[in-house]
Amino acid sequence: MRSESVARSQAETLRICRPDDARGLGVQTTVGRGRGEVLHVFTGEIGPEISQHSLQVDETNHISDTEFIGYLSHACSPNCRLDMRAFELVALKDMPADELLTIDYAATEDRLFRQFACHCGAPQCRRWITGRAERPNVEGQAYLKSLA
Repeated sequence: MRSESVARSQAETLRICRPDDARGLGVQTTVGRGRGEVLHVFTGEIGPEISQHSLQVDETNHISDTEFIGYLSHACSPNCRLDMRAFELVALKDMPADELLTIDYAATEDRLFRQFACHCGAPQCRRWITGRAERPNVEGQAYLKSLA
């Protein structure tokens, strides 16, 4: 019962948003957060299918139908990380209220549902986002070549 009330109170401090016209949906915190704080404990459906809003749990399974986690935005220098064993979203740095929550997609995914161009603006931005076990696809190779 206590974990259900904790999860509910955590969920009340997050909201789905549309950060801008260039990106899809994202998640914001509605209150300030501290480094190391667990922002959300999540649940969902676990199975072998990969989808746009699923996240990899282990080598063969993904979690989907989560309340917020599938809508986290990517950043090459993220402000959060996912603990896929404890199913927790954890702050990597202090954040003010209304901050867009970001993770590095390659930190959890071997293969992405769809690779994409990154415009996060981080000094170490990879420019083209893939899963950790895949190389840029043809579109990504062309995009990266156009930047050179």
